[in-house]
Amino acid sequence: MSRNAWIVPVVTLLLVGMFWLGGAATSQVAVARAAPAPAAPQAAPQAAPQQITAKGIYVWNYSVKFVCGEQTANLPTGAPILGEPPVKPGNYATEINIHNYNYRDIKIHKKLLVMVKGDEVAREPKVTGPGPFTSVPLGPDTATLDDCNAIWEMAHTPPAGPNPPITIGYLVILSPVDLDVDAVYTAAVYNKVAGANVAQAAGISIDVERVAGKRVFVPANFANQFP
Repeated sequence: MSRNAWIVPVVTLLLVGMFWLGGAATSQVAVARAAPAPAAPQAAPQAAPQQITAKGIYVWNYSVKFVCGEQTANLPTGAPILGEPPVKPGNYATEINIHNYNYRDIKIHKKLLVMVKGDEVAREPKVTGPGPFTSVPLGPDTATLDDCNAIWEMAHTPPAGPNPPITIGYLVILSPVDLDVDAVYTAAVYNKVAGANVAQAAGISIDVERVAGKRVFVPANFANQFP
């Protein structure tokens, strides 16, 4: 067989081999570029459980300012207050709404920090400490409130008559879950009547504020005080 006769079969075999190799490479690229298998669906997020450790507990903390009672322009002795009183003369009320929007039973814990009680003022460098805890159960999607009368009961100073002396401080609410907490502030500010030693209400103002919660750690020696 002549040399030219060998060329045709050899070239044919080379072409067949190239097509075969190219097809295999294309198949590998197609496999590499194939879309990845879909990931397994993740479970729906759930509310974090109450975190408890041997050293304490993590809770939601709401520090709600309250102003309750009557601020006069004079001391109980009748002498005028020097400088400025904690708030302007008038009558003040605070109402605090607490809503458990979670669909589970919980128990909240409350305490008071009273900084002004009549003419007793915890002005720096004086400080005031918290009173004892009280507890209230709240069912799913239920609400309760604390007003000035409830605050005075917690402070063991129930009013003996109308317009008790001014009381100012914080109502602190501790909860295992987040809550809706709103404070309603009402004030009737007085104006002094010209030529007379009396005052009359000049009008009423009202304000509503949402109180944001903060995650805090309560050491075991405090958590053990929860009723």
